[in-house]
Amino acid sequence: MRRFTLILTVFFISVCGILAQDTGADKEDQQSPDTASVFFFHADQRWPGASALYRTADTLLTGFQFYDPAEGTDLLNAVNGNIGLAYKPMIFKHHGSSGFRFTPYNFDAYLLNNANIRYYHSFIPYSNIAYSFGKGKEQLFSVTHSQHLARGLSLGIDLRIINSVGLYNRQKSDNSSVAIQGQFISDNERYAVLANYRNNRFKWRENGGITDDSAFISNTETDRKRIATRLSNADNLIKESGFQINQYYYFGRNPRLAERNKSGIDTLQGTVKTGPDSLMQSTLPGKLFFNPERTNFFRHTFTYTRNALLYTDTDPLSGFYNNIYNDSTSTFDSVFFHEFTNQLIFEGGVGKARGSGKAVLLRAGIEHAFSTYKNDTIIRRFNRFTPFAYISANAFGIAKAEGKIWFSNGAPFNGDKGIAAMLTLPAFDNSTSWGNLYASLALDALQPDYIYQFHASNHFSWENSFGQQTILGGKVMYKRKYVQAGFNVYNLDGWVYFDENALPARAEGSVAVSQFYGLADITLGSVGLQAFAVWQNASKPDILRLPDIAGRATATYSVALFKKALYLQTGFSLMYNTAFFADAYMPALRSYHLQSRIKTGNYPYVDGFVNLRVKRARLFLVMKHLNSGLSGYNYIMVPSYPMPDRGLRFGVSWNFFD
Repeated sequence: MRRFTLILTVFFISVCGILAQDTGADKEDQQSPDTASVFFFHADQRWPGASALYRTADTLLTGFQFYDPAEGTDLLNAVNGNIGLAYKPMIFKHHGSSGFRFTPYNFDAYLLNNANIRYYHSFIPYSNIAYSFGKGKEQLFSVTHSQHLARGLSLGIDLRIINSVGLYNRQKSDNSSVAIQGQFISDNERYAVLANYRNNRFKWRENGGITDDSAFISNTETDRKRIATRLSNADNLIKESGFQINQYYYFGRNPRLAERNKSGIDTLQGTVKTGPDSLMQSTLPGKLFFNPERTNFFRHTFTYTRNALLYTDTDPLSGFYNNIYNDSTSTFDSVFFHEFTNQLIFEGGVGKARGSGKAVLLRAGIEHAFSTYKNDTIIRRFNRFTPFAYISANAFGIAKAEGKIWFSNGAPFNGDKGIAAMLTLPAFDNSTSWGNLYASLALDALQPDYIYQFHASNHFSWENSFGQQTILGGKVMYKRKYVQAGFNVYNLDGWVYFDENALPARAEGSVAVSQFYGLADITLGSVGLQAFAVWQNASKPDILRLPDIAGRATATYSVALFKKALYLQTGFSLMYNTAFFADAYMPALRSYHLQSRIKTGNYPYVDGFVNLRVKRARLFLVMKHLNSGLSGYNYIMVPSYPMPDRGLRFGVSWNFFD
């Protein structure tokens, strides 16, 4: 009760303090009058199309209550009962990767990596500080700063920290990530450099889950700390770091000088995206920024990635493990691998068409990767060469056709290859009229992730030659204004997975996966609805287990108060999935595997929230799992890892300029 009173007091003082500032604004989704425009982009890794420019949603209230990086309108993950720990997506999606595929990373949402690091365009110094806390000593802290140092030179930093003790014994997460990025473009705009350094460090206590699910489901023990867990001395340490340098040399004329100020709006994501070659920097003399959508260049990319994984347990004889191979007194399983890559790319285009910068665009490149893998007993080194090519053609804005192909030569992914074709009708953003239709067909032949091929530790050991998996995927999607719907179909031939003993296995024959999904973001006056739902089916549910139906719906009511000094949004969010045999978690592998012991799902998770915005600040107050205990205690998403009980969360995000 005292904690609840303290939270409300802090909340009230914060609101009152903010209200003392000057006021103004017109609508919830507009930039505050006390806000400067800050843009960002991601550096594409291999294929064009990932480097669009977006405006930061630093004053948007819709979705602000989703403070967990692994949670969102269309992010549906089965989590290990505490924020910052491993999770398993409940929606099947094939992820292709161009680097060393060691293991299915079940913590990508927390990582800062080359694909998601933001390069900022801020016309004045910009900073954001965010902090939230809640039940179970849950704390999240983040800092963002971006500054234009000189004409053509910018620097930025992102820091993220997640620390949560959790409600059960040995459930603590301690995650920290930092990324420093810089960009430089010469005065004549012929030469440009993008560079970043990143460091991720995750330290997890591993309890192996509770020993008796029935004790939780029957609620015979209300003190969660007194429920016994299967591991008492196990920990996981994950370190990922590295840097990347992209160097560009542009040829031909600079289109920015000929055409400016084209823009489009990505309504589903709540961000503003500029069109090709229109970065608006010409409106501010002395400011010069890298143009992520400019073509006609040669690029060299150097990347270094370092990974270190450590699993320890001072009590291997606890009965949790099926095997002990090396040491019965202590488990110390370390895996280290690093990779150097050099990539050369040419990109050029001709003509001009509505909806894209060039009527015909070609990108071609080659990548060399040198990798080293080692554990306590073995060191292996690999070399890979990967040529790749991309081409797109825009037929007068009526349609845009794209194709890409790649082939990898060298261990441990020798012979990996892929080919894909995409079609967009029409080629330009037609969301305000009839909408857009997208279709794609892709075929990948891939060796399984390296952990399925080779692993040697105190409790697991194998060396396999499974051969390639063949993944055929077809997708059709329609998008108009605030609505999106689609159909996906996959055929997985030779699919490799972890069986019920957490050992690698290869499926006989093929597995077919079908999916229908819909996404909506609709506002009618003061009432809003954001909803996502998916139906999916796997032809062999004994190998690939998915909930038939999963989704999340959020209803909001927004209003401006105190002469538009304060914007308030309140609402409820509901997440639900049908019952299925969700995969179990194996801490020693940091991976999920099949189980047939317990079904999870068929339980609604309801959150109630209030979001506020006053000038530069946003605040949220969320009652997580509002219905806890009202419809039973079967709220388990990962077997033996109960979800948290009802709890209050409070958070604030504050922007600073100059």
